[in-house]
Amino acid sequence: MLLLSDIVQLIARESEENFDNYNYIKGVLLKRFKLIPEEFKKKCLHHQKNLEKSWREFSFEISNYFQEWIEGLKTDSFENMKNLIITDQIKRRAPLEAKDNFLDEWTRLVSLSELTDKLDEYELVRSDRKYETKRKQQFNPVEKHSESNQRTVRHKPFTGTWNARNMGYPSRNGESKQMHKFSCYSCGLEGHTARFCPSRVP
Repeated sequence: MLLLSDIVQLIARESEENFDNYNYIKGVLLKRFKLIPEEFKKKCLHHQKNLEKSWREFSFEISNYFQEWIEGLKTDSFENMKNLIITDQIKRRAPLEAKDNFLDEWTRLVSLSELTDKLDEYELVRSDRKYETKRKQQFNPVEKHSESNQRTVRHKPFTGTWNARNMGYPSRNGESKQMHKFSCYSCGLEGHTARFCPSRVP
């Protein structure tokens, strides 16, 4: 923000002939503080009224900022003025990604046709990239999980008990089945077969 004391010191250095020359004084101030058109636009849009000043004075300040803005961009006709305002509105509505893409030249894009051409080109490249990415995802083979192609075998958990005392086999309900014992059909005793019966005569 320009300080009043700084401005007074700059003007006091000039001769009396240049003191009343508005264009000359304006050039000195612009050269000293190097306010670019973009800064004047911001001041024009966001400048606040001082409580000590009248509305007439406030309107003069806004008009002055606006005048410096359009003169800095060499806007000298109604058509250029219209394009300048529309360009500013399009910039406000442009996506943030586009602003970042043209960050280095964004403030210098004051031509409506140049700005719209760049935004259209950006949208076209972006849509092509999205289409190519989607196309690759559709046509690339997808690895299938082996479990989807194989038969799933489910094992029922064992809940039985082992009967070690009776040498029986476990059952699902916890009861044990006794092991089958061989009986000799010759003598009728258990534990051997007739082939190995001790009472058998050789």
